[in-house]
Amino acid sequence: MFTRILLAGFVIAAVASAQRGAGGLRGQEGNAPDDGGYGAISARPYQQNRLDRLTELLRLNKEQKNGAKEIFDAAQKDAEPVRDQIQKGRTAIATAYLSKQAQPEIDQLVASYANSVAQMTGIEVRAFAKLCGSLNSDQQKKVGLAFALMGGMFNGRDWNRMGN
Repeated sequence: MFTRILLAGFVIAAVASAQRGAGGLRGQEGNAPDDGGYGAISARPYQQNRLDRLTELLRLNKEQKNGAKEIFDAAQKDAEPVRDQIQKGRTAIATAYLSKQAQPEIDQLVASYANSVAQMTGIEVRAFAKLCGSLNSDQQKKVGLAFALMGGMFNGRDWNRMGN
């Protein structure tokens, strides 16, 4: 019973992480009152990419920004097979439930899925640690805000797009 609860917690955390990485951290341009100005031109908010958002939050210089891009590009390549495992795991769990497989088989699929999610989290944290290693002491004081951008960062095909 405890194992089921623990595994369900991992699944819930993974879903929450994916949702957090997909939204909520968007910048807006044209927030002026609706007086016919620039804000009235577009109803769609301007969306910064993750690299621009990190650059803004941490005040990265050009060299640090390029270094961050290299770190995250490499992590995206590492994440690709894990992302595929996560998608296949989700499909396998859904199929198992729909075909009314035995609970031990479903538990095994959920455990495998949770392992894949943990691997993805490890990739995110290692990439973030590399980024933090390139920051000066003033920038390191602001990493808490930037860490929120890491959740689900490599779940999509392009780490640099918000909500992909």
